[in-house]
Amino acid sequence: MLAAPIIEFAQRDGTHLAYQSAGDGPLEIVYVAGSFATTLAWEEPAYSKGFRRLASFSRLVTYDQRGMGYSDPLNQSAVPTLDDLVADLAAVIEAAGVKAPVLFGTHNGGAVAAAYAASHPVPRLILCNTWARLSVADDYRIGYRDQILDELEERYRSEWGQGRIVDWFATPRVDMSPRRFEMASTSPNQAATLFRMNRDYDIRHLLPSITTPTLVIHLKDNPNVPPSFGKYVAESIPGAQLVLVPGKDQIFLRNYAFPVIDEVERFVTGNLTLFVDRITTTMLFTDIVDSTPLAATLRDQAWSGLIDEHNDRVRRQIHAHGGDEVKCTGDGFLVMFDDPAAAIRCARAAMESVGDLGLGLRAGVHPGEVTRMGKSDVSGLAVHFAQRLCGMAGEGQVLTSAAAVEQCDDTGVSFTDQGSATLKGIPGEWQIFEADA
Repeated sequence: MLAAPIIEFAQRDGTHLAYQSAGDGPLEIVYVAGSFATTLAWEEPAYSKGFRRLASFSRLVTYDQRGMGYSDPLNQSAVPTLDDLVADLAAVIEAAGVKAPVLFGTHNGGAVAAAYAASHPVPRLILCNTWARLSVADDYRIGYRDQILDELEERYRSEWGQGRIVDWFATPRVDMSPRRFEMASTSPNQAATLFRMNRDYDIRHLLPSITTPTLVIHLKDNPNVPPSFGKYVAESIPGAQLVLVPGKDQIFLRNYAFPVIDEVERFVTGNLTLFVDRITTTMLFTDIVDSTPLAATLRDQAWSGLIDEHNDRVRRQIHAHGGDEVKCTGDGFLVMFDDPAAAIRCARAAMESVGDLGLGLRAGVHPGEVTRMGKSDVSGLAVHFAQRLCGMAGEGQVLTSAAAVEQCDDTGVSFTDQGSATLKGIPGEWQIFEADA
């Protein structure tokens, strides 16, 4: 499994700011997300795929704004100003060793990135789905009335943690848990405080002083921060380009990452490269032995209840052993692991957990490269290899490849050589091993 980048910390005036780095440059992009926990986003397939795409042509640095994710909480009695957030960004840039930051700001992070660019030399500035000011004014008729902003602030306080805010900002997906994301990101009071902070700033006076080449991207059907906000920003920065991308999400990474990042890559490199989301992982495939005749014997209602209990018990073991469930196949699971030893131990534990249900499991384990297709599926030879191994296994067996054995040195897992075999659809002869209990 592709692990999220290691979390490190920058410090400013006693405040710890969590940041991560991925990719090897030479272009350096600092992603300024604002009120959005990037450390958690790295753990969500849809979001992290966008980050991996950015890191494919740059060294990417992401960080949690104070009050979000793994960064220190807000001091409610001394809410940070925009100047504080700009200083936080500077601290992250210094701690990460970034020399020439291309700033990519989105949501309220756009104001932070723009304010930094107004006072520091940066090679490029990218702003997506952002604004100069949220509230209406006599000379800013596109803004929101205070009543609307008051109601939204109360929504943050009363609804944060239920998943409604994130789903309001981005089209829901069945492979994501917005409730988990909100609860792990920050508390309801901090979410409301962050929103109040965002609604109060006004950077209109700074925009004309930005001289760095700037790209403003906005999703053209965004109902929460309409394109008029982005158009105003682009018209206020000398020479800025405005691109309207088809789509409607405010949090663009969930469903529209690639169309937006296409524009980013063109802007910063002049080219558009083919991105293949290949990751190295270990695949575990499990299956209930003789499930079809057993289902026919038990009939639908009894079988359905048995399968539900099987799924619940096996999922507990998947979570306990650090697996990432790709999908349930009906009578088994396809799961990704960091290493073969964890996959083998999970398979053994799953077999023991369902023993009193009268179910016999078998499993196949193989490490290799796969192409991730959201959270609902992966493709690649490693998937087929693990599935073929599972199909060859008998009840209670965990069959593995030689590649899995090689990666299990000093793990305490032992193996019995089962000889060589051909696997359907996979050319050649392959050495097969049983992972012993």
